[in-house]
Amino acid sequence: MEGGTTPIMKPSFKKRVQCIQTAFLLCAIAVGVGLVWTTLGNPESREAAAAETAQRTYLRGTIYDRDGKAINYSEEVNGTRKYTGGRAFSTVTGYFSRIYGTTGIEKTFNTELVSSKCKGDTKKGHDITLTLDRDLQNAAYDSISNIAEGAAVVLDAQTGEILALASTPTYEPETLEDNWSELCSVDGLFLPNAYKSTFAPGSDFKIITACAVIDNGVADTTVNDQGSYTFKNGQTITNYDSRAFGEIDLDGAIKNSSNVYFITKALEMGSDKLEASLRKFLLGEDIQLDFTTLSSNLDFEDYRDEVVGSIAFGQGKTEVTPLYMAMAAQAIGNDGVMLKPYMIQSIDTGDGKNVTTGQTTELTTVTSKETADQVTSAMTLAAEHYGFDYVGPEGWDIAAKTGTAQTGTNTNAWIVTFAPSENPKYVVVVMAAHQGHDGIYYKDSVDQLYDALVDYDQSQNSSSNSSNSDE
Repeated sequence: MEGGTTPIMKPSFKKRVQCIQTAFLLCAIAVGVGLVWTTLGNPESREAAAAETAQRTYLRGTIYDRDGKAINYSEEVNGTRKYTGGRAFSTVTGYFSRIYGTTGIEKTFNTELVSSKCKGDTKKGHDITLTLDRDLQNAAYDSISNIAEGAAVVLDAQTGEILALASTPTYEPETLEDNWSELCSVDGLFLPNAYKSTFAPGSDFKIITACAVIDNGVADTTVNDQGSYTFKNGQTITNYDSRAFGEIDLDGAIKNSSNVYFITKALEMGSDKLEASLRKFLLGEDIQLDFTTLSSNLDFEDYRDEVVGSIAFGQGKTEVTPLYMAMAAQAIGNDGVMLKPYMIQSIDTGDGKNVTTGQTTELTTVTSKETADQVTSAMTLAAEHYGFDYVGPEGWDIAAKTGTAQTGTNTNAWIVTFAPSENPKYVVVVMAAHQGHDGIYYKDSVDQLYDALVDYDQSQNSSSNSSNSDE
C-alpha cells in the first residue's frame, strides 16, 4: 500500500491453537516439576503424602494403656476416631481429625499408625502401647482438675517409665470437632503444661542448686540469714514473708527455703561454677524423648550478681517443664544418674509382630552419689516439715521440696517429691501456674497421687508374684 503502514497479519487459527497447546504443556510441566519436588524432593511432604494415601487404605492402629486397654481406636478405615480416655488422656494421646489434623501421640506416630506390613487381606496400622497406667492417669488428672493451668507427673524412678502425665486445661476429644471454635479460644490448650509449656520453677529449683553448692565445696559453712539480701546495685531479695533464720546450713536452707542462703552460696562459688553444675542437669538443652522434645531455659545474661543470685533460687529467666523437674528429682533420688523418661512401651505391626520395645536408658550423670544422698536427706527433712506422713503399708517416707515462683501478680506453685526417700520407686510432681497460692497449698494433690501409687504398687507386686508362681 502506498503511503501507508504495513498491515499486521493475524495468525492463522491453526497457529493460535498450537500456541495455546504449548502454553498448556509448559504449565503442565511446571506443575509436574512442583509435584515431583513436593513428593520426592521434600521429605516431609513426601511422608505426609504417603501417610495420606495409607490412611485411606489402612485401619488406623490402636493406642493402648500399659495394661492393653484401648485409649484411642478406629472401627473403620478413615473413619471417626474413638476415645475412651477422655479429658485425662487427651493432652497426651491427642486427637485424629480428618478436618483439623492431629496432635499428641496421634501426630508424633501418625506414620506408624496408618501403615504396617501386614500379611493377608487385613490392612491395619501399627498398634502403640504406652507406659501410662489408666488409674494413675485418672488420679493425676483428678488431682489437678480444679486448677485452671496445672500439671501432674508420675515417673517410675527406677526405670524412667512415665506412669502419668496430666495437664490442664484439657478437652473432651469425642466432641472436639463440634466444639472446635470454642476450644481454639482457650490459651495453651494444645501446648500441654506437663511437658510442652515452660514455667519459672521457684524454690523447688533449690534441689538442683544444692547439688552445685556441695559439688563446688561451699556447703561446709553456714550463712547468717537475716531475711533479706541486698546486691551491689541496691536490689533487695527477701525470703518468703521476710522470715529470718539466723545461722543456717544446707539442711536448714532446704527445709526453710532460704533465698538468702542460696544467693550467698551462689556468689561464693561464682557464676562459672554454678553454671557448669546446672548444665550437668541438661538445663537449657533440648532433650529428645520418644514422644516429644523437652525444652528449658537457663540464661545468665551478663553474669551480674543479681542475675546469678536469682537463678540460684529458681527465678530470673530460668524456665522448665514439670516433666523436667520430675527428671531432676529422679536423678537426685537415683544416686545422681538421670534416666531418660519414656512413654512408648511397645509398637507392634497390625498382625501383632513387635517392632519396638521401650527400655531404661541412662541419660547423664548430674552429680555424685554422695552429693545426691546429702540433698535427699535435706529433702526428707523438708517433707517432714511440710507434714508429709509415711505412705502405704510399707511405710515409705517422702523426700520433697516446694516452690513458689513470682510471676507478676501471680505465682507458679510447685511440689517436687519422690518416695521412698531411700531407693525411690516413684517421683511425683504437681504444678499450678498463674495462681495465688504457694506450693504447700497443693500438698493434698500430692497425697492423693501417693494414695493411688500405693494401690498401683501393690497391684504390680501381686502381678509379679503371680508370674513367679506360674514359673
